[in-house]
Amino acid sequence: TFWLPAEGLAEKARVDRVPYDVWAKQGFLQTTPGKSIEYEYVAAVLYEMHRTLTIRKLAFDRWNFRHLKPWLQKAGFRDDEIEGDTAIFQEFGQGFQSMSPALRTLESMILNGQIAHAGHPVLQMCAANATIQADPAGNRKLSKSKSHGRIDGMVAFAMAAGVAGEAVAAALPGLSPWDDPAFSLVPA
Repeated sequence: TFWLPAEGLAEKARVDRVPYDVWAKQGFLQTTPGKSIEYEYVAAVLYEMHRTLTIRKLAFDRWNFRHLKPWLQKAGFRDDEIEGDTAIFQEFGQGFQSMSPALRTLESMILNGQIAHAGHPVLQMCAANATIQADPAGNRKLSKSKSHGRIDGMVAFAMAAGVAGEAVAAALPGLSPWDDPAFSLVPA
């Protein structure tokens, strides 16, 4: 789900040279009341989704979570759903340490045909704007340093792939290549 404030959407579309207003009419972009996206609104939407869908994990950028947390509580989330071992919400850093494994998981899912986004125009725009930045050790993260466009959708997509990959790994504890009778270090 992609959100932008409803007020000033046409002007933002003109300035950014992106058809946000058209995408909103087509249902690809959700609008929020007012001039900014308020934490209270986001928390209420997330709680409604939580009530109607089975959400196992929701990755979030830990930077401003302390501002969102009280609104999540007000919307109806229990404390154990917000923080702790069984929480739905999972902190996700934006640096190389967190994003590099997430990008590996996302790339694998894409290359193995496990992703279907039906040509979602907002996600396509974000993907087209994103570039990869590497550190000296070869770890990678998404960057918009060479683009003026938005990449938030791809960052969120990588975060989702990252927490999904962690969930799969946690569900299969102790598995290693050595557990596979077909595994060999000798080329076939």
